[in-house]
Amino acid sequence: MIQRFKIESETEADFFLKDLLARDEYRSMSEIRVRAHKLISDETLRMHFINKGKQMLEALTE
Repeated sequence: MIQRFKIESETEADFFLKDLLARDEYRSMSEIRVRAHKLISDETLRMHFINKGKQMLEALTE
């Protein structure tokens, strides 16, 4: 049986964000939030993903 992809650690979250934000069409906070809610069940990890994504977006726009 094929299982849905889930992010279960900060390391996985950071790698996923790096890959996601490498593509211009996914560089938005709304995209980061959608992915966080779809892929992460743990609230603490979800907040890490959103906050790290925000930091990475800001760094890309500097």
